[in-house]
Amino acid sequence: MNNETDDIFNMVLASTVHDMKNSLGMLGESLNQIVAQIDPQSLDEKAQANYGIVQYEASRVNNSLMQLLALYKLENEQLPFCPNYCNLSDFLEEQMIKHSVLLNARGIECSVDVDEELEGVFDESLVETVLENIIGNAIRYTQSKIQITCRQEEFTVIEVADDGPGYPSAMIELAGSYMQGINQSTGSTGLGLFFAQKIANLHSHNNRRGRISLSNSGELGGGKFELLLP
Repeated sequence: MNNETDDIFNMVLASTVHDMKNSLGMLGESLNQIVAQIDPQSLDEKAQANYGIVQYEASRVNNSLMQLLALYKLENEQLPFCPNYCNLSDFLEEQMIKHSVLLNARGIECSVDVDEELEGVFDESLVETVLENIIGNAIRYTQSKIQITCRQEEFTVIEVADDGPGYPSAMIELAGSYMQGINQSTGSTGLGLFFAQKIANLHSHNNRRGRISLSNSGELGGGKFELLLP
């Protein structure tokens, strides 16, 4: 392809992704409205679990499309980046609440441990997209518990840990080259971690840049994801 053809293809791709994202958003909202009109007590455990799965899968696809669109805009220097002061306790509680239906349906305990007065400076919308994917994956692989914590050291560190089998050693060893983690047998694309790394890198302060870290050293004994923001 020549440059003009590449530009047209990229524009069509971005437009299609944006349209699909909007359709999924409307689908999710319509589903929520339908369920809101139903007495929760009338739903058996299987129905509640199925609703949680549908909501999760729609959210997961929508999140992937949002990441693709953001990466396209980032590549073309069109991505809005608006860091502001944010109360981390409120912010992280909101992230947990968004996943409450699926957490309840799967009987997963999720806790948030952060100082109520703790504040950070970051782009809420972009970090929210990162955490939506990470928490979703934690729900997918954990056995019974997820712990979301935050602390301030040299960086503001947001941590998501679970009691699942942990990250594969090959994924941990990629450390920054996450798009190489594509695995067709498992469906892993590496997109979520690649996106998280890119968004972390956008945040900088005093010659320090944000980054992410994966390990299996969490208190719950499973995988531990850390987002470090300067």
